[in-house]
Amino acid sequence: MKFKLELTINKSRAEVWKTFDNPENMSKWQHSLTKFELLSGTQGQPGAISKLTYEERGREFSLIEKVTYRDEPNRFDGVYENEFTDNPIHNTFIERGENETLWVIETEFKFKTFVMKLLGPLMKKSFMTRTQKDMERFKELAENL
Repeated sequence: MKFKLELTINKSRAEVWKTFDNPENMSKWQHSLTKFELLSGTQGQPGAISKLTYEERGREFSLIEKVTYRDEPNRFDGVYENEFTDNPIHNTFIERGENETLWVIETEFKFKTFVMKLLGPLMKKSFMTRTQKDMERFKELAENL
């Protein structure tokens, strides 16, 4: 299951990148994120592996983030994995003027379990809505820093 979302942020690409690249900001726009832990490598660089812990509706779960590509301030790619899915994400930041940046997310969910292979595609709209809300919270954060 794949989708692509775009959002214009009214800040320069350099400022957007600085906000995006700071792991301390992640919980400010990913509200259910409770812990970000670097496991190996250099934070934010290709080859880095981190554990992201979330809590939603009283349930805790983790994702392993593997940074796969970085081209500052243009693009950041990673794969987010758990027992149910592998989720490659490509974040592209396109300069649209002195104080305007287009953020493009292209993502895919590669479901691992039989149940998720059946149910996952039915949940596409909720995955897209969640991602869009995270993007909107990030936009608000970036524009107000």
